[in-house]
Order: sequence, then structure tokens, then C-alpha cells
Amino acid sequence: MYDEHLSENDTRSTPAADDGSVRQTNPAWTALVAEVRDAMERALPADSEAAQALARRWMQLGLGATHDEPAMLRWIGEAFVHARCTLFAKHLSPAQTEDVRRRQLANMAHMRAWPALVAELRAQMDAGAAVESAAVQDMLRRWQQLFRDSYCGDDPALESLVREAIVHEPDLQFGAGMDEALLAYLHQAHVVASHVPLANAGPKPSALMVAVQRAAHQLVDSPRVFDDPLALTILGPADSQSLTSDLSRFREPMAVGLRSSVVVRSRFAEDEWAAAIERGVRQYVVLGAGLDTSAYRHPDAPGRMFEVDLPATQAWKRARLQEAGIETPSSLHYVPVDFETVSLPQGLARAGFDASQPAFFSWLGVSMYLDEASIIETLRYIGRCAPGSAVVFDYITPFSSLPMMMRIAMEQLAARLAASGEPWKTHFEPAALADTLVSLGFSQCRSWAPDELNARYLAGRTDGLHMGPGPGRFMHATI
Repeated sequence: MYDEHLSENDTRSTPAADDGSVRQTNPAWTALVAEVRDAMERALPADSEAAQALARRWMQLGLGATHDEPAMLRWIGEAFVHARCTLFAKHLSPAQTEDVRRRQLANMAHMRAWPALVAELRAQMDAGAAVESAAVQDMLRRWQQLFRDSYCGDDPALESLVREAIVHEPDLQFGAGMDEALLAYLHQAHVVASHVPLANAGPKPSALMVAVQRAAHQLVDSPRVFDDPLALTILGPADSQSLTSDLSRFREPMAVGLRSSVVVRSRFAEDEWAAAIERGVRQYVVLGAGLDTSAYRHPDAPGRMFEVDLPATQAWKRARLQEAGIETPSSLHYVPVDFETVSLPQGLARAGFDASQPAFFSWLGVSMYLDEASIIETLRYIGRCAPGSAVVFDYITPFSSLPMMMRIAMEQLAARLAASGEPWKTHFEPAALADTLVSLGFSQCRSWAPDELNARYLAGRTDGLHMGPGPGRFMHATI
């Protein structure tokens, strides 16, 4: 690798490249090399626990200046593959684990390519290169391809599980040369690569981001978790064209993870709405409706529907619906509410909401943008609605409890949203939130974590749709 990336003069001036000085000055390294040599002479299998322990110590020391002993490098490399696969086995099926093992053993050169790529990326970061620059974006594409070559091939479901395993198992990052700053830089590059430029200026950026992922789901995922034939139309011609011009960006891990959450929460809300209808509930309230299309896809649903949103957002949406030729059902009532001038109870009452009858409330993608007092006030109002009422909403837990790689990803997403004028303001611990809901009048509360929702909606998929171990949770509370 030195020969490949440094000039002849640089190589001659780098002691670790040719004189083994690092090994000679590190007693721990010298002792470890002796242990590995002894293990090889005893024909210790590379997949044995003892060999894997040696491999882990080797990578922890972070030294590999043994280019003059290729047999030792091959043996320790194989042992390290087996050690990694022992960790992967906690998260993959036996067949998937063997698939990763075969790929890594057959492509040892790929594993040796990582340090050089990490060094290139770090050099760009240290030089202050913008993540959207051609050089960094080229490295990102090489990184993504090397990852697939090293671990999962073209299997999106396996790729999703491998990435989740790496998040949960810090030991899988041994020898990568990555630190928190470089991980953040890499993730910023991912954000830029997955960004879809849009022309619309009506809804808030978060509402458009959700609508775009919902529309992409109709085109790139099969089978669909959430069927929405209006999702693409409601974006408008310009943004629909922007979306369809490069669908490959929606197959990248970051986009797949975001889309998994978006479509699952939409499906979850509609399933619970259907269950509420079965119980006789005839009022459906969508809080922060954005570009939600529920009312237009179910014009014959029994009862009345209410869309609550900011006046400017609703005006833009109604114009968009008219341009697209999407009819507004007679059962739908728009509730323009600017909470600085009109309260939710006032707005709903003006629109014909019957407080004496039960209602089902859907509140998706909103709570994290509000301060806690506003959230509690809205939940207090719902908690005083007629018996049989219920609410489904999503919220986020504190980032501090997340694994490092997931925490970095969430901090980057939050920073991007804050820069667009929509900072995340409120986090809840599930148990504390449930206690609060009970104090507000709810009789039953259930918080749904990603693994539970994966089992309910995404089990057995082969397209990579999978909710990772992020901070998002869903709450279903009834009165």
C-alpha cells in the first residue's frame, strides 16, 4: 500500500515501510508475533477460538508491518475473518453468516483495501474538502462498492443486516482506522449523495422529504408496505421528474432506512384507523397532515375526516390537489391552525368536530419539532375526548442511548433539519412518556420499537427495507 500511494522518495523515507522499526520498539507486538508464529507451527486452525483471540489482539494493536511474512498475514487474516463472523452470527442467520464468511475469505484483498481508502478519506477531511466535492463523492461510491464486495454482494436485505450488526458491535470496527470525526464526515457525504433537489416551496422541508420517500416506495420497493397511488402525483410534475430521474439514490442505505420508517409509520396509522372504524369510531383527525393522501385514497370511508395544518401549507396543498385533478371528498374538512392564534380545540370545533363522539387521531412526524409543553397540551386535549378515542404518534428517544455510529447519523440528520429551519426540540423516554399519558387520561398505552415493527411489517423481505436501531418509536394510546 505504501508503494501504491506514495512516491519512491516518500517510500524510502518512511521507516515503517521497510525496516520493521515499529515491531522492534514494541514489546507487546514482538510477543504477539511470537505467539502467532507458534500457533501456526502447531497448525492451530484459523477458525478456532484461540486463533480468533489472537486476531483480535492483532487488530487492537493496530500494527501490520509484517509484509515480509505473507504466510503469517494470510493466517491472521483468516483468523480475523472468523472472529468477525462470530460477531455477525449474533445478527444474521447461519446461511447469511456463511455467505459473509465465504465472501471475506475469498476476497482478502478487499479487506486490505480498506486502510488505503480510509487514509484517502481522512486526507480529504483534514484538507477541509467539501463533502459534495467530486473527489469525496467518488470515494463514497468506491466505499459503497467495496462494502458490498466485502460483505453482502447485491443482496440488499443482507446489506441492511450487516450494517445494523456493525452499529451494534463496536468490535467489528477493529482495524478500520475510523474515528467519530471521520464517521461524521462520511455520513455527511452520504447525506449529500442521497439528497433529492425539489422545486416546491409550499410545505416544510420535512414534509417534502417524507412525501418523496413515500413516492419512491411506490417505484423501487416490492412488495409495497404502504400502497399510495397518489404519492407521486401530489408532488407535482417538476418534483416527480426530479425523483424519477435517478431512482438509484433511493437504494442507498441511508435512503432505505429513512423510507422504511416513513412507510411503516404510514401503514401503522392506517391499520389502527381501520381498527378504530371496526370499533365504531367515525371521526379521523390527521394532525400536521402535510402531503398525507389518506382522505383522497379512501373517499368512501365512513364518518368525517379532518386535516389539521398550518394555513400556508394547506393553501399550497389544496392548489396542488386542484392542479393534479385529485378530488376532495365531501367527508373531508380542512382545519387551518396556526397555534399562535388559534387553538386545536377551536379549530376543530369550527370545522364541525363533535367532541361528544370518539375520534381517532394520527400525528406523524410532528412531535420532535415541537417543544414539550405544546406536545403535552395537544395530548391533554385528546385525552379529554370521548371514551373510545385513540391517538397514534411517533417520537424520538434521546440520542445519548444510541450506538456511536447511529448517534452520529442521527446528529447529522438533526443538523440538516435544523439548518433548514426545523430543529428537533423534544425527546422522550418510553416509560416516562407512558406515565405522562396515563396522567392525561389515557387508559392504555403501547410504545412500539423498531424490532417489533420490523417483525410486524418487514419480516422476510429481500429488498433491504428494514428499520434500524434508531431513536424513533411509535405510541398508540387509547382512552
